Amino acid sequence: EVWNYHIGGYQVLHKYLKDRKGRIMDDAPRYCRIVTALSKTIEIQEKIDDIYPEVENELVNF
Repeated sequence: EVWNYHIGGYQVLHKYLKDRKGRIMDDAPRYCRIVTALSKTIEIQEKIDDIYPEVENELVNF
């Protein structure tokens, strides 16, 4: 799920690695932090998706 996460039309982790192709992976901790951040983002988005219908029902119509 994290690998397939897209932002702005880009698959984030794929793009990160692709942009560094041919270079030594000397920033593995940074990559791990990105993976963690994306994972947490997905968790938060799922929670938002769960409560959104309730919020939408409470919207004021003009």
